[in-house]
This record gives sequence, C-alpha cells and structure tokens, in this order.
Amino acid sequence: MLYLPAKTARNLGNISRLVLVKNITSLIHLVDPLSGQTAQMSNDVYWREPIRPIITAARSRFVRYIILGKDPVFAEQNQSKKAATRRNRAKLACLTTARENDLGINDVQFEERSHVGYLMKSGDVALGYDLTDTQLVNDEAEVARNSGKFPSVVILRKLYGGAATGEGDATSQRIFKLQRLEASKVESNKAKKAKKDDEDDDMDEEDFLREVEADKEMRVNMNLYKTDVAEKKDQERKTRNIDDEDDEDDQKVNLDELLDGLMLDDGPDKEMDDTEFEINEDLPWGGVNQEFHEEGQKAAKDGITYVGRDEAKQIKDKEAAVVANTFGQEFMNKPFQFR
Repeated sequence: MLYLPAKTARNLGNISRLVLVKNITSLIHLVDPLSGQTAQMSNDVYWREPIRPIITAARSRFVRYIILGKDPVFAEQNQSKKAATRRNRAKLACLTTARENDLGINDVQFEERSHVGYLMKSGDVALGYDLTDTQLVNDEAEVARNSGKFPSVVILRKLYGGAATGEGDATSQRIFKLQRLEASKVESNKAKKAKKDDEDDDMDEEDFLREVEADKEMRVNMNLYKTDVAEKKDQERKTRNIDDEDDEDDQKVNLDELLDGLMLDDGPDKEMDDTEFEINEDLPWGGVNQEFHEEGQKAAKDGITYVGRDEAKQIKDKEAAVVANTFGQEFMNKPFQFR
C-alpha cells in the first residue's frame, strides 16, 4: 500500500493518495480501494521521487475478516471529476465486516467501501489491512489517519476453499494445481534452519496460490491443471446436470478453465529397431503393417528385379553413353534433295 505525494496523485488523474499496488509490469498499476479508480505509474515517475510503502504485503500484516453484509454503491463521479465507468459502478460496494478473532469476544464492526465488494456475500472470509492499529512509516500518512482521512479497513481479496475455512491443508481442497520443476536444494548443516526454510517456502507458495485463485488477470497466461477434487466435482456436475458456478464472482477459478493433468510417468519412448514396415491399404484404419523381410524378398514378391548390395558395388560406369533412340541419328544421316 502506498501513500502518494499530492503532486503525483494529481498527475495520475487526481487519484486518491492512498492506493494499492495491484501488480507491476513495465508500469506500476495502482487502484484506489475505496472508489475502484485505477492509474498507471511509469518507472520514470517513480524514480524521480521514490515512494516508500506504508504497509508491505507480508503475511503478518494480513487480517482475516468475516463479511456480515454488503450494500451496493453507485458512484456517479470519481475523484478526477470524470463520470464513473459502468464497470466500476457495478463493482463498488459497502461492506460490513468484523475481525475473525473478534467473533464471540466483542461486537466491533466496520463499514467501508471496497473495490472488490461485488465478490463478497454474507459469510465469506477476506484478507485485509487493519489501519486502526497498524504503525505507518510515513509521517504524512500518520497525520492523515489521525485526522480521519483513512478508512478503518482495506479489503484486499476474497479467500476460497480450505483457505477460507482455516483448515491446515488448504491445498487438499483446491481444484487446481500448477506444474512445477523439482529443483535440487542445497543441503544445510543445521537441520533446524533447513526445516524453517522449507516452512517459509511452503508459506510463500500458499500465498502465491491464494493470489492466483483470487485474481483472474494474474492467471490469464498460466496453465492450471485439474486435481482429484476438480475431477470429482466435474463428474458430479455432469451426473446431476447442474451448474454450480457463481456468475457474480468472476475472479474465482472455474472448472472450465482447467486443463487435464499431464501424465509424465511413462518414461521415454522405446527405440526403433531395424524392422521394415509395409503399408497395408487393406487395413481398416489405413495403418502400417509391421513385417520383417529378408533382403530382396519383398522385391521378388512384387516381381521386381533386385540387385543386391554387394552386386551393386561391382557395377562399373560405362565409358560411353548408350544410344537410347536412333530416330534422330537416321534423320540427320538422310541426304537432302533440292528441287
């Protein structure tokens, strides 16, 4: 999350100074979490006045929220004085949320607008930033929060499957998987350090899969493969002839975008031997009939004169060309008579 300088925010279409970094390509793509307004920052603009994030996207910073309700928000005009697009008008919603840890302890609730509010429904679980107690590294941002210009909650994304229910192995309920290369790891002398590194890698991988699961644009160039959970779900859907896909949620992974798993356990192809192949047109599939023939056997069978390899090596070239047709020679030797 960034808190943009006032001049930079004005130059980016008068976007809000409090923005989220959606993704980084050749440009830095920003989104206002309260209005859905987007902007792109070039690297020249960034390096002219580097911006330090006020909150980093670390697991320790994320807070789990329960969605208690939502109300649609129809924005007629954004901060840049331009008419709100139809897409943004449909996505914006005011969410009523509560911290998951507060359930059963207190009745603290929050009501804030969210650019991903259209995805949510009552009972969903989402990740977000709690700006009420988080320590910010920017002095201007601290002043803005103390003056009430900051929201209490910024919702980042929706959680699905086992990640939402809080089960230990969320991967077992996920309907997709990614193909990966097994990289050899450097052996560590300290087993405790090696174990901690493995746990950190698993956490980073899980965080990445959650982002892929909740962002359709992020996985547009990825190949997602079906898991056993997806196979069972797809079979059940075909048996009952039902469509359980949620049309309102256009970000979650659907069965239709998954590929069948690759079978990589068959090993390399078998090597071909010196067996000759004969095309058999009588076969119903027009295939190849595999038969072994001795040298010259196939030629003799087809009535073709055959010269063996050794005999062919003994054939010498003719010293002079053999006349194939004498018609031209006879014509040229015929005397001409003039009348």
